[in-house]
Order: sequence, then C-alpha cells, then structure tokens
Amino acid sequence: MLLYWGYSSRNVKTAVYAQTTTSRYIYLAFLLLSFVIVYSPAFAIGPLAYQIIPVTRWGGLTGAGITVAAIGFAIWARKVLGDNWSGNVTLKKDHQLVQSGPYRIVRHPIYTGFEWGLLGAAITVGQLKGFVGVGVISLNHFYKTTMEEEILYEQFPEQYTEYAKRVKRLVPFIF
Repeated sequence: MLLYWGYSSRNVKTAVYAQTTTSRYIYLAFLLLSFVIVYSPAFAIGPLAYQIIPVTRWGGLTGAGITVAAIGFAIWARKVLGDNWSGNVTLKKDHQLVQSGPYRIVRHPIYTGFEWGLLGAAITVGQLKGFVGVGVISLNHFYKTTMEEEILYEQFPEQYTEYAKRVKRLVPFIF
C-alpha cells in the first residue's frame, strides 16, 4: 500500500490552499500513535493487555481478511480520487467533487479503509489496546474530515450539501 501511495502521489494537481504545518503534524502524530498502540507490545500492559478476542486461527484469518479488504478499499478510493488527492487538507486548482466509486458508499473512503484495516489488525491481536488504537485513528479522522468538509462546503455549497445528505461520512449507512 505504501508503495502505491508513494507512486500515485507524484502526479497530483497544484494546491491553492493547504492546512497549516502544525495541523498536519498533529494529524500524523496521532495516526502514528494509533498504529503503534495496535502493533507495539509495549502497549500490552495493564488493562490494555486484556484479551477481548481469543487468538485463534479463525480470528487471525478474519482480521487479516478485513485488513486486506480495507486496504483494497482505500487503494480503490485513492485511484478514483486521482489527481485531486493530497495527504494534506488542501483545495486543488480545478478541484472536482468526486462522488463515484467508493465515494458513493462513504464521503471519505480512504480514511474508512485505514480504520477498517486497523480494526482487522485489532481483531487479530485481540487485546483491548487494538480497539483503543482504532478509537484513536477514528477520532483523528473525524478531526481531519471536519477540516476537509469545511473547505468542500465552501467550494461546492449546493453540491456538497446534497452529497452529505445522501452519503455518510465514514461508516456506511451509520455515520
């Protein structure tokens, strides 16, 4: 996934607005924290080490399957977004509001893919710390999507308002 992300980030439109560097670093710090909580044995202490889901072959396969499907979903979304994509909260020159592909399912499918991918890892690990990590990434994405949506409502007032009424933000049919 990281290879695809790096390769596809080469040909994107020029940004006419970008979030502040501080805001970007805060987002990245919490994104990293969420992955470290899930994957690092250092966080398997006290109540965070509590085994919610037993470590079994089926649990591992289920978690791995969810992770692979979620990564595929995020890559699909990145491909559909094309040259409008940015890792930062930005408004691109000639920005387009994409509503096709996975954007028909949720408004921010890349973040949904990341969250579900981490959820798959949390299921595989089975400890409370994994689900805390999923909570951290979810809150982080809520923060970032709120910033992105302010720009999109301003740039596409009628179109984005209608889209937001029709399509949920991060969790299909729920939120």
